[in-house]
Amino acid sequence: MLEVNDLRAGYGRIPILDGVTFRVDAGDAVGVLGHNGMGKTTLMKTLMGLLPATGGTVAFDGADITREPTHVRARRGLGYVPQGRDIFPQLSVLDNLRMGARRPGVVERVLEDFPILRALLARPGGALSGG
Repeated sequence: MLEVNDLRAGYGRIPILDGVTFRVDAGDAVGVLGHNGMGKTTLMKTLMGLLPATGGTVAFDGADITREPTHVRARRGLGYVPQGRDIFPQLSVLDNLRMGARRPGVVERVLEDFPILRALLARPGGALSGG
């Protein structure tokens, strides 16, 4: 599903990623771990096209997306959820989920994966824990 080969990226003349290679198959779950400043966010931004790759390739579902713009990658189904509490605190949990759902059925799939949210749908988003 996602195949990354010899990926390189950085900021200006400062290289951050230097030959990252991995594969994630459908149904796999992968964690990216490391201390602050080790390149985790740079990797995610490069995978999404928010930061251009300076070398290597990114393939998604068999298609080379290395040079595709971010919106095309998103339409293919690749997504990036940055760390943070970027929600609408006054809107309900359900309305926050609806704001993030760009396709029919997404909210229901989220609720299937996180059934505990069903009991919280009417609460304001700002009332939830950040953890």
